[in-house]
This record gives sequence, structure tokens and C-alpha cells, in this order.
Amino acid sequence: MRILQEMSPDETIVSQGRYEYQQDGAPTGQLETWQISQRSDGAEIVRADVDARSIGRASLLTHFVRLPDGRPEVLRMRFGTDTERAAAEYQFEPDMVQVARQSTGYPRRYDKLDMASNYQVDYHAVIAHDYPWRGYPEHAQGQSWAIPIFSPDLWAEGEDQLIGRSLRFTIGPGEPTDWETPAGFFAGARHFKITMDDGTEAAGWYDMAGIPIEWVYPTKGLSFKLIGYKQYQATAPD
Repeated sequence: MRILQEMSPDETIVSQGRYEYQQDGAPTGQLETWQISQRSDGAEIVRADVDARSIGRASLLTHFVRLPDGRPEVLRMRFGTDTERAAAEYQFEPDMVQVARQSTGYPRRYDKLDMASNYQVDYHAVIAHDYPWRGYPEHAQGQSWAIPIFSPDLWAEGEDQLIGRSLRFTIGPGEPTDWETPAGFFAGARHFKITMDDGTEAAGWYDMAGIPIEWVYPTKGLSFKLIGYKQYQATAPD
């Protein structure tokens, strides 16, 4: 697994796993390996390597830090190939995101983006698709609910690559259901349907820790399955 920042002595591994990317039920050759660790203060660090080198496509490396209260703190990411690459860092505040980014052949850019309160972060790795599980409010009581989302734009071109976007996704909860993937059997998995602001529909299933165990785009034939998963005993923060 490639990473952007080494683990510190203050970190303890909580869980790790791997997703297989599929098109119409067949592996694409693209794999995502991830790891979640915890600092002694209770903050979580989520590292992911979306590796597409075997199929000649751009890869994505991410390093995401979540504060003990669940709010995002910082996201670092690198996207591209050996010759064309973009990198960015996002500093999260309660109602704003500060962005520093640069892509090959362009100067470094600095942006600020205003956000609605209680926003979630979608940074494209499957392990980042926990925002329905984290962001759906209890007071919605089973009704579909729109939540604010911050998401970097991987597909913008030129100097706009990795620019931040303020979006709004509609989340609809389903009934808990037993679910099975190559990583194992998950009893009572939580289920959500997601409608993105461009109308794209998705669905996700989650274990009790909020780890996505499967994510699908039904109209596109795309699915992302958890094929490996290991949990460790976390230590309580001091």
C-alpha cells in the first residue's frame, strides 16, 4: 500500500481492508487498499491507495484526518500518473474549507470555499463513502434528507483539477439487512440510497463501524466490494 504520510508512534491501527472495483460484475483490475488508525487523542487517520497502474489509468492516494468528535480536520490527496499529477491539501473549518492545490504545468493555487454547517466529505475513495452513515441525521426519522457535501473535483481539467466543490446529496435510509461480500458475512448491515446533485443514483451497505462493505451505481453497472477486512482492538484515548 502506497501512502502519503507515514504512521507516527502516536498512532494505533484500528482496521484495514481492500475493495475490488467491478464493471458489470467483472473485476476492472483496479483495487483500493485502506487503513484506519487512531491517535492517542482519539482522532482517526484514514489512508487509502486507489491503484489503477495495472490498467494504465490514474491512481489516487489520500490521507484524511477526522477529529475525535467526528468533524473533518484535513485531507491530503494526490491523483494522476507518473507523468501527469495533481496534489492538494484541504483544511476544514466549521463553515469553510481552505484549499491549496497544484497540477502538472500550473502554478500552485489557493482557494476558500464557504460550506453549510455539518457538512460531510466525499473524497472519492470507497472508504470515503461513509458520509451517508455519518451524515444522515437521527431527527430525519427515516425520511429522505439532503446533506451538504464537500468534494474535490478529480475530473476538472488544467489548473482547476482538484478544485473544491460544495454539493448537496439526498440520503434515503433502508431497512438493516444481512449482507455478504468476499470479506465475510455482515448481519444487520445498514443500507442507504443516495441521489447526488447531478441525479446519479448510488446505494451503500455498512457494517456497525460505518465501514462501506459494498457500494454500487445501479445505472452504470459499477460496483465496489469489500474483499478483505481486518479489525484490531482500539485503545481508548486518555
